[in-house]
Amino acid sequence: MARRRERQTRAGRPAAPSPSAAAVLRTYTLIGARAADGQPVHLPSGRPAGTVVTWSGPAGAEQFELTDGVLPDGTYAADRVGLYRP
Repeated sequence: MARRRERQTRAGRPAAPSPSAAAVLRTYTLIGARAADGQPVHLPSGRPAGTVVTWSGPAGAEQFELTDGVLPDGTYAADRVGLYRP
């Protein structure tokens, strides 16, 4: 039977996972944004919720905040920043 050992720090606690292991690729739907063909815009990202991203679409550059909210299609919501901030 094979056994797997966790890496230990000097204090005897398990080491923190590497940043690449913690990154999770999610697909976000940019709420209210449409591509040139009229379809909703989907953005794959490994960035955490709360990150603000800029998307350049047919109407110009817009900012969206990535969230943890899951939509019915299984993607995560990215809310337009301009709608909530002055």
